[in-house]
Amino acid sequence: MKDNFLEFLNNLQIDNIDEINISLDGIAKKLNQKYYDNSTTENYLIVGSMGRETSIKGESDIDVIYELPDEVFKKFDAYESNGQSQLLQEIKEVLKEKYSTTDIKGDGQVVVISFDKYKIELLPGFKQEDGSYKYPDTHDGGSWKITKPVSEIDESKNMIYNTNTYKDICQMIREWKANNGVTICGLLIDTLTKNFLDENETYKSKSKDDYYDLLKKVFEFLSKEDENRKQWNAMGSNQIIENKDFNFVKKSKKALKKLNDSTDGISTLRELFGNRFPISEEASNHYGFSEKEQFIEDLFPVRISNQLKIDCEITQNGFRPALISEFIKNNFKIKQNRKLKFFIDKIDIAKPYIIYWKVRNVGYEAIKRDCIRGQINKGIDFLNESTNFYGPHYVECYIVKDNVCVARDKIPVNIDRT
Repeated sequence: MKDNFLEFLNNLQIDNIDEINISLDGIAKKLNQKYYDNSTTENYLIVGSMGRETSIKGESDIDVIYELPDEVFKKFDAYESNGQSQLLQEIKEVLKEKYSTTDIKGDGQVVVISFDKYKIELLPGFKQEDGSYKYPDTHDGGSWKITKPVSEIDESKNMIYNTNTYKDICQMIREWKANNGVTICGLLIDTLTKNFLDENETYKSKSKDDYYDLLKKVFEFLSKEDENRKQWNAMGSNQIIENKDFNFVKKSKKALKKLNDSTDGISTLRELFGNRFPISEEASNHYGFSEKEQFIEDLFPVRISNQLKIDCEITQNGFRPALISEFIKNNFKIKQNRKLKFFIDKIDIAKPYIIYWKVRNVGYEAIKRDCIRGQINKGIDFLNESTNFYGPHYVECYIVKDNVCVARDKIPVNIDRT
């Protein structure tokens, strides 16, 4: 299994860093002409997951602080009303001169520059004597707030330097998040990973041969967090991380159960992490993985930031309708020749957005009938299917907003032979 994890982690590494750097340099040059009267590529700091070196391929948001001179702060602080908003609008208009066909918005605290494959969220910052940054917040009439990313970056890099598992865990949890509709922010992933390793010193140095056991311990740790907890303190900075309806505790419990109950670790890891986790051709044929199957991360950047819950109504003539969630909860069997109506039960995303569905059949019967399916299709807020043949199946729903997959959910459909 060591080779599988080595290849998996290699598959997670960012592959467009040069392209991102070109964009960042271009933005810095344009802003430096306005605020420093030069054309250098200085005065910006990559923060967030990329700054902490724990981001993975396909993450769509690049967080950057652009450091402004003190006189700019004095100018906008003197405004009678919401100078913070005026600052964002000025930066937006400056960048529009260079990127006239690019979507650029001033949004709350940042200027968002949306390129084809990623977007840069630029936070205007004024460096303070203690190394923190003062930044604008346009909400509630405008105010100035403080962020301390440098201490978070330093703490993360210290963990990377002094362990051989910290970065791997952070990246694997990010991929699990993206593949399973898990809501948890990147800074909390990195913070809880540090907390786990600080409490479990022996896991700071593990061979890739031991990563299956490592993952079980990590998910066990995450599953014991209080899902009603309101906030955490970030690594390094001690800043507050608010619980924004995070569902990672429940999802961790499900992941841990899958790993503990698994009779085939490789297929379980593929289920948890998706197609970036490698699987042999023999295993692929056995479990019915198909080259025709589509994966959302190949179609859109995936940044799970919102909640989505789907359910399914099961009907048959002469019987009252029932929900598949009730069947799963009570371990009831789903019979053949039933009608299924999958629907969005809960969602917290403002329209407009686009809904996509995927139906995947697994197992011997699906392979025999050449009916594995697995294509991703645009749809509406419900999907009609039927239980034509026995075996394990699943249906997945994706919500795409502004060309980014921001939420996903999956329902298993296990159809009984009789």
